[in-house]
This record gives sequence, structure tokens and C-alpha cells, in this order.
Amino acid sequence: ISEEQWLNLLCGIPTLEATPPTLQIPSQYSNHEFLTIYDIDSFIAKAKCLSVAKRGLRIQFSPSCLHNISSDIHLYSDVEERLLSGNISSHQVPLHHIPHFYLGLLPSSIHLPLYVFLPSLWNSSSPNSSYISNHHIQQWMDHALIPAILRHYPQDIIQHLPVSFNSASMSIFARGRESGTQSGRFESGKRQEHHYFLPGRFLKEVWEDIV
Repeated sequence: ISEEQWLNLLCGIPTLEATPPTLQIPSQYSNHEFLTIYDIDSFIAKAKCLSVAKRGLRIQFSPSCLHNISSDIHLYSDVEERLLSGNISSHQVPLHHIPHFYLGLLPSSIHLPLYVFLPSLWNSSSPNSSYISNHHIQQWMDHALIPAILRHYPQDIIQHLPVSFNSASMSIFARGRESGTQSGRFESGKRQEHHYFLPGRFLKEVWEDIV
């Protein structure tokens, strides 16, 4: 097996057409049994509804692109792009290149981040960019998620939540402004990562309302 094949085997297959190389065992060892142990250090799941967070969701209403998936996780997805001609072109796009944003965390003993993918924003002119502008995130929050939350959650929960993307953004940077004022330095760019807890019992209705 070549060095290049070892790299592909250990680091992931670079294309969908490529197949994993076969490791040839010398004949004198062919009758021996070998113990295979898998060390699973991460996993990814595709959720069709927010109700996957049965124990609730710690949500961010003004997420930062710094939380985006930045490394290759060797998974692809079919993405359709509408061309200027009106025709549809289909592409196999690495998951970390599809526009997405961090929505929050599933409370658990392990780190379980939740992301929202918007493949319709992918463009072949910038195929490696997963960035979504604040304008698009604001539209999704203000016209889809937040109104659905306000319709389905009781007052004792929504009274602690921001009412818009802008109000969530202002609270994120508020502590940086306050500490900058007290110390004589204005730290307008310092983020305070705010998560708001949503119990799981209404998340199914919220998602059905959105879609």
C-alpha cells in the first residue's frame, strides 16, 4: 500500500468515486485472527425536527460564524443550484462548505452542537464558503423561529428571551461595553456568548410552525 493510499485511508477518501484500498496481509499471517477496535471520538446526525432535543435546547439567537464547522468531516450532500438560464444544476458539496449557522447545544454529558443548514444559499461562484450574512440569519430568526417560539411557549419562559435578532445581538455585546466603560477602554467587539434554555416539550410544534 502506497504512502498516498495510507493518507487517503487514514484521513478520508477525497472523492465519492474513490474506494478504500485493500490491505494485503502476508500469507504466513493469513490464518491468524486479528482484533479490531474502533475508537469513535465524534459522530454526526441529521435531524428532521427540533424535537430531537427531548431534554431541551440551549439556543443562541445571534450566533457567530466562528462556531461554524470549519474542518472537513468527509461527508457530502446533494445541493441544487438554479442557474441564470433557469436550469437546475446538481452538485456534491462537502458538508462544511454548505452555508449553515450554529443554533445551540443539546444539554448532555457530551458536547452536542446543533446547526441549521441552508443549502439554497450555496453558490458555485464561492463554493467553499459556509458563511451566512447577519441579514439572512436575522430574517430566519425574526420571521420564522422567534415568532414560532412566542406562539407556542408560555409567558414564564418567553419573558426571559430576546424578542428579535437585534435585541439578542445587543445583549451579547452589552457586557463588553459595560466593562470597557468601567475600565476606560471601549471593547465594543467583545462577545458574551448567551444561550437561552428552551424546554423540549414545545420544540416539535415550533419546528412544524416554521416549515
